[in-house]
Amino acid sequence: MEKVEHTVSVPAGKYWLCDPCYAVPSDLWHDLLDSNNCFDIPIGKVKASDGNTYHVLAFGTAYGDGVYADQFGNQFPVDAGLIGLTPVGLAEGVPFGATLVEFNHHTTCRGHAGVMEFGKHKINTRDDVIEDEDMEEDQHE
Repeated sequence: MEKVEHTVSVPAGKYWLCDPCYAVPSDLWHDLLDSNNCFDIPIGKVKASDGNTYHVLAFGTAYGDGVYADQFGNQFPVDAGLIGLTPVGLAEGVPFGATLVEFNHHTTCRGHAGVMEFGKHKINTRDDVIEDEDMEEDQHE
């Protein structure tokens, strides 16, 4: 499992929390993967047909595909081994398995060894319990 912890601050806005393969238009998917070496770097960017450049954040799950849940019971189907945030303006409609989240200010997101945090949403894709040293409580949202 990945031992590097990634911490990223995302700007205020509305995002789809889901596997980005369901939210990013298929004609932009490979450009997104090329922009960050298949999410080795947790943020990628694409230029959409509307002329805007969008940044997509995603962290890898511990064991790849499956269905994972946050502490609120939201279910996140995964087909690309990723869970992340896609700006609402980039997606075409409501993506499969997505939860709409809105941040009123810059919000810290973290991913480490399959445990991820997107504001108040915490998703553990491992079989074990989230350890304090794996993920500290986010004080920003």
